[in-house]
Amino acid sequence: MSDLKMNSILGAGLAAVLGVMLVGVGAETLIHPNYPEKAAYLPEVALEGPTTEGPTGPPDFGLLFADAAGLEALVARGERVHAQCVSCHTFDAGGANGIGPNLHDVFGRAVASHGGFDYSDPMRAHGGAWDYLALNDFLTSPGTVVRGTKMAFAGIRNDQDRVALIAFLRSISPNNVPLPAPLPAAVPATTEGEAPAEGAAAPAAPAPPG
Repeated sequence: MSDLKMNSILGAGLAAVLGVMLVGVGAETLIHPNYPEKAAYLPEVALEGPTTEGPTGPPDFGLLFADAAGLEALVARGERVHAQCVSCHTFDAGGANGIGPNLHDVFGRAVASHGGFDYSDPMRAHGGAWDYLALNDFLTSPGTVVRGTKMAFAGIRNDQDRVALIAFLRSISPNNVPLPAPLPAAVPATTEGEAPAEGAAAPAAPAPPG
């Protein structure tokens, strides 16, 4: 191939590349993109599903445990829940202590009182007895209720599982702890001109002028 023909081919290729570049520059000059620094509209996205609310108070043990059929179901569920505790505790009468103390009679007994177990100083200083509410609070978050406890357990946040476990502990304990009275039922508030809910006491009528 002669040098003249080679130069012609290279010149044609170079001219094509320059032509494409000139077209791109011209297009950008005619249509110049202009993006704002901030978006003019930011859509608000609502989170679906129920919102998490704070605690509404302790379980109504007086109501829950007074129902014999319901209590039986709770005990059965609590027996299943207690399976997560057997790696550290025994539950049979006279059972040996493990990583934690034997819990056969824990319901109703004084805190840090089981013989032969070396309790932590914070647990000894906690005081009180393991009744309905004390167990409920401790089992919700042991490290929060007794700071410094040796019990490395995050707690049972599910209310039904926790109440069921307390029902199971109560069922195997020889200690008799009276059932608390049911909590008073809350009376829903009414707006002006609205009749009170069924079963709620109607507001007293104003006295006539004397």
